[in-house]
Amino acid sequence: MNNYYHLIKTVSGKIIPLIVLFLGINGLFILKYIGRTSYSPILLLLLYCAFSCFVIFTFFHYAQKLNKNCTNILIGLLTLTIILGISLLNYFINPLDIMVDRWSAIHNVIHNLFIGQYPYSAHTHLNGYGSPFPIWQLFHIPFYLLGNIAFAMIFSVLLLIYTLVRFTKNKKSSLLYLLLLAISPAFWYEVAVRSDLFYNFLLVLMAILFFQKKNYKIDKNPILLGAICGLFLSTRLSIVIPFFIYFFQDFTLSRLKNKTGFIFMIVFCFVVSFLPLVFWDFDTLFFFKYNPFVLQSRQGSLLEVIIIGSLSVLLALTWKMDFLKFNAYTAYTTTALVLVTFLHKMINTNFANHLFSPTYDITYFNMALPFLIFSIAYSFSDITEKSKLQPYK
Repeated sequence: MNNYYHLIKTVSGKIIPLIVLFLGINGLFILKYIGRTSYSPILLLLLYCAFSCFVIFTFFHYAQKLNKNCTNILIGLLTLTIILGISLLNYFINPLDIMVDRWSAIHNVIHNLFIGQYPYSAHTHLNGYGSPFPIWQLFHIPFYLLGNIAFAMIFSVLLLIYTLVRFTKNKKSSLLYLLLLAISPAFWYEVAVRSDLFYNFLLVLMAILFFQKKNYKIDKNPILLGAICGLFLSTRLSIVIPFFIYFFQDFTLSRLKNKTGFIFMIVFCFVVSFLPLVFWDFDTLFFFKYNPFVLQSRQGSLLEVIIIGSLSVLLALTWKMDFLKFNAYTAYTTTALVLVTFLHKMINTNFANHLFSPTYDITYFNMALPFLIFSIAYSFSDITEKSKLQPYK
């Protein structure tokens, strides 16, 4: 017992802000959605916080006693549990009853594409318009053909497990990542409403982890890195934050020709991904009131860009190849983006609506979740004893 308390005292100072943010994001979902039932959201929030802290510290306390076979079995069981949970939620919840239209924004856009109608003229099941960029549409086409774009979540989770085990070489921390995912109400909300937001950023995390472990640099691989960043940019504009924080310092230290090649490939791949739609219907793509560029940027303003841009530059200059800090800083910045945007909107509307009203979509906080969970999980690994993930030689 004394060892247990010593463990908490030793590691808690390093990860308290991360755990608080993890509990805060998940707590928002408990307060908002349990608050619509007859149960006490405050009581459940307190129970959830106590349970989560117990899980995190107890896991680390006993993780050192797990042998390789036991760890592999637990990863397998937890993987099956998560995949089964995703499958059951998708089976029992009618997507047409969901009051969130992220899934139909993708499904209906692809449907229009296959019947020869302009994709961005498609309405969602809630009579809105879709905003997925071209590469994000292409990514979902295989799942659309399988009959359910929500299969993309299963694919992403399985790819996550492979990526963590393959590139971190630490199965115990990979197990903790899955455990934190499994106890996250925010994650299960994403699954229940078939949202694509979480796994979009999960794929970004996996790409950056790949860069880190392969030691890819702008001076060495400007064309490849620029192409990958440009293609990811053609999924969702907000993914620029993790890529910016990760590459900014490397970019400033690179040679001019490689900087130019990197930027050129980002712009080139992004623009090329839109060219078929440009030739198809130029006016609708750029001048329609609900075109994808408007829909993806309408939540923010120049003020948010300045604030978050300044914060991103500051943090990009201070993570200094400490990969856990990079993940933590990315989580903090994406969270700050949502908070600043919401606060600005509240001020402009004289606080006419509270945070849990339909005016504010708290699922945007889930952009931080993949990076946040990584930073917590790998704070407990032998590889990251000094909070660094070094590239393999």
